[in-house]
Amino acid sequence: GIIYARRHKIDILALADIVAPAIILGQAIGRCANLLNGDAFGAPTGGNFGIIYPETTLAYHTYGAQPLWPAEVWEGQIDFVIFALLLIFRAFPHAKGQAFSLYIMLYSLARFGLEFLRGDYATPVFLSFTSAQTTSLVAFILALIFFIYCQITYSGQKKTVKSKINKNRIKNKRGY
Repeated sequence: GIIYARRHKIDILALADIVAPAIILGQAIGRCANLLNGDAFGAPTGGNFGIIYPETTLAYHTYGAQPLWPAEVWEGQIDFVIFALLLIFRAFPHAKGQAFSLYIMLYSLARFGLEFLRGDYATPVFLSFTSAQTTSLVAFILALIFFIYCQITYSGQKKTVKSKINKNRIKNKRGY
């Protein structure tokens, strides 16, 4: 994407802001596929509630006929909520790059929390966190720093992402 944007002289941060909702929507649909495949599953619930996967899935081969937390279902639902929040955020003036960094922050928070329920791998890597939780922490911190950087760097400019889009719409209506 970066190579394409540079080759066609497209602003990479503006493009990232535009595609951020599409990325999280794709992730939400992907979580539906995880449910159907029986991968990215949760840990055993310890009760008589949860999802029991068919014998042909990795979840069944890992835990048998135990009820598992529906981690992938919840992540898919959270991804749809993040999609809506990004669309709402983009409806208001914001600095270039902030919508994409907000996507990274929100997804990192969701993934960090849901990792406590995951059962497909739970080996601690850093302190008592899994590799996905560690990655989520690092991604959240970097995205937060970048969000603030974008606010400082690009908010001083009179044109925000929304105003540039509106200006282009006016130009297109006039035919030039």
